[in-house]
Amino acid sequence: MDMNDDERGMLAESAARYLDNEYGFEARMRALAAPGEGLAQRWAAWAGMGWLGVGLPEAVGGLGGAREQLVLAEAFGRALCVEPWLANCGLAAPLLQALGGAQSEGLLAALAAGETRYAVAAWERAGRYDARYIETQARPDGEGWRLDGRKTLVLGAGAADIVLVAARTAGASDATDGIAVFAMPREQPGLACMALPTYDGRDTADLVLADVRLPREALLGTQDNGAAALARAVDHATVMLCGEAVGAMALAYEATLAYARERRQFGRALTANQVVRHRLVDMYVALEQSRAITEAAAARLDDVPAERARAVSLAKAFISPAGRRIGEEAVQLHGAIGMTDEYVVGHAYKRLAATANLFGDEAWHLERLAA
Repeated sequence: MDMNDDERGMLAESAARYLDNEYGFEARMRALAAPGEGLAQRWAAWAGMGWLGVGLPEAVGGLGGAREQLVLAEAFGRALCVEPWLANCGLAAPLLQALGGAQSEGLLAALAAGETRYAVAAWERAGRYDARYIETQARPDGEGWRLDGRKTLVLGAGAADIVLVAARTAGASDATDGIAVFAMPREQPGLACMALPTYDGRDTADLVLADVRLPREALLGTQDNGAAALARAVDHATVMLCGEAVGAMALAYEATLAYARERRQFGRALTANQVVRHRLVDMYVALEQSRAITEAAAARLDDVPAERARAVSLAKAFISPAGRRIGEEAVQLHGAIGMTDEYVVGHAYKRLAATANLFGDEAWHLERLAA
């Protein structure tokens, strides 16, 4: 059941208060310095507050929908969290929902309870941003399946218990059908995981699957519904990524506004200069436009695929350059301190720069809109 505006407001306030108190800049720095340390405790706390179930069906312990999940996305983005919330709740959860079936429901319940973490292995180097360009093969093997291939940009792989692997059971690499999704333990024999953390602190990895043997029940949903489920999940994750970007934009803008009011030069505050005020206004306008177009995309996630894809690409094509612009302005208005690792603005800029390319850059989404 979706929340009303007042309930969403209370969710936003409680998330902001918790993250301000428990996940400040120093906590983020500790998480970056020791990846994985303290993750289990934070994950359990988020599960206890019901955050991991936001956007999931009530039958598996969830509540709310995409608009409620977007509230959390913005809060996590403002805190620049490095925990794999996006990989799990933003990407794996909608994939499992779209695949359907009793097994997927069980996996969703484990996610909502904080018992199991997931990673989605979909993208491959040859496909660039197209998650459905898949060369990894899944072949019947006796009473099960044999998987072979390579995956890249597997978000949250280092913290995952189970990897949801998209593999081809039929057709050419760029065919829009013939894709199935399999649940594979991360410690599965034949699986090699090579960590490739991004420059903004996200946990990603490349995976190599060499003669990986899985039982028949590892197949999630049906053998022919993987492509549509994957497209829906990636669109959903893209909107949540945009929500995180809005949070990071808000952080960069608010920090810059406070600095410009406090910093004095030639006997007066930076905000006394009209050009500086204009740049701050431009940042604010871009932030609010980004928030509005992201909320509009979230409202279209249940539309037919073509309309959903259009709304998502409109949002991401706007967010990618807008986030970069706000990050660059924040660094420039701060001066040299904005480039240091000891100050939050540089971290916000890195997150926004990385977000610009994740799940498709501006050019890729404009091409999708034109197709």
